Amino acid sequence: MAVRARGGIESLTSGRSPSMAIATFSLRRATADDAAAMWTVRCDAIRQTCRSHYPVEMLERWAATPLPETFGRRIEDEYVVVGIAGASIAGFAALKASDSLIDAVFVAPEDGRRGLGRQLLAHIEGVAIGCGLRVLRVNASLNAVPFYAAAGYESISEGIYTTSAGVQIACVRMEKPIAG
Repeated sequence: MAVRARGGIESLTSGRSPSMAIATFSLRRATADDAAAMWTVRCDAIRQTCRSHYPVEMLERWAATPLPETFGRRIEDEYVVVGIAGASIAGFAALKASDSLIDAVFVAPEDGRRGLGRQLLAHIEGVAIGCGLRVLRVNASLNAVPFYAAAGYESISEGIYTTSAGVQIACVRMEKPIAG
């Protein structure tokens, strides 16, 4: 059964603003059935949380990328975890262990700044340690650099990340020793 993304009418009629709501998130391993809800979280996060650092036209090209047919298989092949609030996906994180790479951390804008991103990142780091990784790397979007820095990641270099749809975004390559 697919789980839907947060947002829409439910969050508008909840009676509490997201920043005032009590954060209660549970984590579970993502499945291919979560793909559409995860993609919605991704697109919403790109459009809203990245706009202070990137031109709107570029964000629209990035966010408008359709859900790839291979996304469900990628969820099954990599380690991907979702954060759940109520019955909805509020965020997700992906680890590409073969590259020691955090491939994604996205949180729905209405659930941002409530600890879910930190919870997802800590979980991914624990999984990476369990896989025997000694360092984790991330190509951080410009708006996410302070998030990763607060978690102990150090900037290595500035770069360009090219999305699967060919959209190029400025990023900061960061890394953190996690074991040893």
